[in-house]
Amino acid sequence: MDQPRRKPPTSETPRRRGRPPIPPEQQRRRLLEAARAELRRSDFGSVRVSDVVRTAGMSSRSFYDHFASKEDLLIALIHETGSEILAELEQVFATEPDPVARVDRALDAYLAAFAGTPLDLEKLGESASGRVQKLLRHYVGEIAVRVQRELERVWREGIIRREPDPLVLEVLLLGLLGLASRYVAEGRAEELASLQPRLSLFLRRVWS
Repeated sequence: MDQPRRKPPTSETPRRRGRPPIPPEQQRRRLLEAARAELRRSDFGSVRVSDVVRTAGMSSRSFYDHFASKEDLLIALIHETGSEILAELEQVFATEPDPVARVDRALDAYLAAFAGTPLDLEKLGESASGRVQKLLRHYVGEIAVRVQRELERVWREGIIRREPDPLVLEVLLLGLLGLASRYVAEGRAEELASLQPRLSLFLRRVWS
């Protein structure tokens, strides 16, 4: 009696069913975007890891593959937001020929960046560590240095009468950060956008 023939072995690996795995960088990006969305709905102290992973459509295990804690996630958000706005400011200052427009566009970029990642210092102070506070102030300070440089150019051209004070500028930028965060948290992002021309004018008038 003939035996049934066996198929010769092949080197092909059987395909797994289901969705292909998400690349690590894409996982991290989804978690960061989910954290931004949660911060627009609530303050940092109220946001939980479970909220972030649910919004991202991922698991807690995936979260801890990328971040050691909720605070590490916030640190990553601050680094990303700060780096993005510094790069955008350099682009504005390098390409905008009008000195007043440079300051206006810089303020617009600043408010838009931090409105997209609400980071209210007052609320963060209740739940975030000194490491978070220090990093956030570092980026605000770096931004202030660049904006001050442009304000000094405006001052030298006689558009404003008083030389800008770096400490005053940093305090103003910190206050604007808190203002932007609260407007977004209260669902008033469009109102914030409508205020930006007046805020820019106010910033120039501080030294006029």
